[in-house]
Amino acid sequence: MKTSRLAKVGVAALATALMVSGCGSRASDTEIAEALRGPASTAVTDSTGAVAPGTVGDAAVPAQGGTAPAAADGAKQAQPSTSTAKSGTGSSGDASAPGSKPGGSAGTQTAAAPTVADKSPVKIGQLGTFSGVLGAVSSSAPKVLSAWISYTNAHGGLNGHPLQLVVADDQGDPSTSLTLAKRLVESDKALMMVGNFMPFGFPQVEQYVRSKGVPMLGDGVDPGWFTSPVAHTVVTPAAAQIVKALQTFVDDGASKIGILYCLEIAQLCGYLNDQVRKSEVGKYVVESYQVSLVAPSYTSQCLRMKQAGIEVLYLLLESAGAARAAKDCAAQGFTPQLVLLSLAATADLPKLAALNGAVLPSGTVSPAATGVPGLEKYRRILGTYAASLGDSGIGVYAFASAEMLGVIGKNLPNNPTSADFLEGMSKVKNETLGGLTVPLTYPKGKGVSVKPCAFIWGLENGRYTAPKGSKPIC
Repeated sequence: MKTSRLAKVGVAALATALMVSGCGSRASDTEIAEALRGPASTAVTDSTGAVAPGTVGDAAVPAQGGTAPAAADGAKQAQPSTSTAKSGTGSSGDASAPGSKPGGSAGTQTAAAPTVADKSPVKIGQLGTFSGVLGAVSSSAPKVLSAWISYTNAHGGLNGHPLQLVVADDQGDPSTSLTLAKRLVESDKALMMVGNFMPFGFPQVEQYVRSKGVPMLGDGVDPGWFTSPVAHTVVTPAAAQIVKALQTFVDDGASKIGILYCLEIAQLCGYLNDQVRKSEVGKYVVESYQVSLVAPSYTSQCLRMKQAGIEVLYLLLESAGAARAAKDCAAQGFTPQLVLLSLAATADLPKLAALNGAVLPSGTVSPAATGVPGLEKYRRILGTYAASLGDSGIGVYAFASAEMLGVIGKNLPNNPTSADFLEGMSKVKNETLGGLTVPLTYPKGKGVSVKPCAFIWGLENGRYTAPKGSKPIC
């Protein structure tokens, strides 16, 4: 498998939140991909939904050897296909309804926004790992994008163009990612990809779409998202998010930080541990232990950190392991401030009582923040088209990606091409999507220009909070 170290490194922000318990003490690249993949399949399969335009949530997730997540509330669930991907008609959101000025500063639109989506349909692709083990974190992304498309098509489309969504599930297989990318571009004629979630396979896919001039908006897991001229993200790098969060505690007087990071995927978990130790807060890291996710007890590490006077504990573990570590430490009278990974922020995370009071640095605003226009829109759209979805890190990210699509495509011509989306990308400047993200700029032909800032999510009494408010820490 030709997965670069940079690709592996970025996966840490995701994989550590959902690793398979019981895997070996060391994992090769192939073993990592297999662990994160759904049940094995000998054929490249990808099923997408095909629902009439204007209906709710018309993109179902391809089921390749795994169970496809349900479509957005009220949506029809598409049946799997074992050959080519069918086009799913999306009816999604409205990044500030096309034609209106979004929450950032991507320019002022003077023409009135179309109220009816009666121009030629535009196909949008969404590529990623949406089932199998990673589905626990990622399955909400297609549902959120589908809801956004439902809303957008009901409010004039993208400058009058109804959107059709084609979702392709690679199940964590880099070779499948490339195959599906080619299918989305060459067979399905997707003009752009949005809301991609690609823990593996980014380098190959980026090289391909760059050769075809097809833009992508994705998760920012691989560092290549920040340097590609055609593939951009709406979040800051994971390492920067973590360092910013830890810096807030140092600024408040903390001088001793401890880290527990996973053994199972050492080359991934170890990367973020190394990044923290090399950063400006690294001198405050006085205890750092590599531990197994399936260790029967973390008591010995807790006692040593208690003796060392650790004030802030960064848990680079999946949510269940983090909760067990917190319980073991509390049993020893050791209750430091806990810091978790943002992509561990699933809808169920607040239910883990042992993690009450923890904070999660993120690239998008906490859903509990107030006075944020982008969140008000998020609530309105999901409340109508995906009411059963809880809040999650990947959900807010997917919504931000959809909103960026609305900004990029607000001036689409009558017969749009991928080049028109690329041109729209190049006009994005200091865009915050109504407060959902840090200011984003996409210079033409270059990577993403973004400050190393972070929003802070909190966990209190079974729900997410916004302990630092609605503004990012920079």
